Amino acid sequence: MTAEGADTSDPALGRDEQGEGDPLVLLHGVASSRLIWRRVTEPLAARRRVIAVDLPGFGGSAPAGPGFELDAVAERLAAGLADDAPFDLVGHSLGGAVAVAFASRHPGAVRRLVLVAPAGLAPRAIGVAAAIGAAAELATHARRALGYQWAENAAARWAMFAATVADPGALRAEDARLLLEASDGGRRIADGVRQALEADLRDDLADAPLPVGLIWGTADRVVPFAGLDALRLLRPDAAVETLAATGHIPQVERPAEFAAALERVLDRL
Repeated sequence: MTAEGADTSDPALGRDEQGEGDPLVLLHGVASSRLIWRRVTEPLAARRRVIAVDLPGFGGSAPAGPGFELDAVAERLAAGLADDAPFDLVGHSLGGAVAVAFASRHPGAVRRLVLVAPAGLAPRAIGVAAAIGAAAELATHARRALGYQWAENAAARWAMFAATVADPGALRAEDARLLLEASDGGRRIADGVRQALEADLRDDLADAPLPVGLIWGTADRVVPFAGLDALRLLRPDAAVETLAATGHIPQVERPAEFAAALERVLDRL
């Protein structure tokens, strides 16, 4: 067994697959896994083959090196998804940064690119990014250790998810448990947050030779909704959908609305 945090060259990706037809690959955000897409996989799979994968260092995917570097992660994904290309690619948060990096390095593998509140497009100072990453990892481990026993308590759900969910009071206990379960197996949380905050992929996105879509919750406090204006300038051709009163995890907060928005974006691209 590989020790936690160790490097490995295993290209296998943790993945779930449902449906038939043209493939749609879903990339999750930091401190999460492919499980975060569970609420939307079935409706999306009515028209296509949906493939939710774990980013290297999260869930069931081995790390791609000692940290979380976009080049290494993109190459691991390229190896693990080679038999599925070309595909439509959806990236949420950190998965959005990975999706942009992947598309810029392997444009022939991606037909359409959809970014959901993407990271990697508003860089911060290195020291700040590292401090936020370390704090995020500690908070995730603490929430996972204590959260399951408090998932039925509305006040506890508010405390655990107020930063990421627009209305924690409306979050169901089963959705709180899903968020906790999705965070299990995260071995690159601090490094992933650091990379998400330091990366500057604006030129990659502007130059990407493929159709681009953007989906954002108007109440997102993690990757603020105001950032959408800058991305509209980078990609004035982008198909855009916004979700009112929705935070950073629309596929859990408002799964039906998110799936419908994604379908509209894909139809327009």
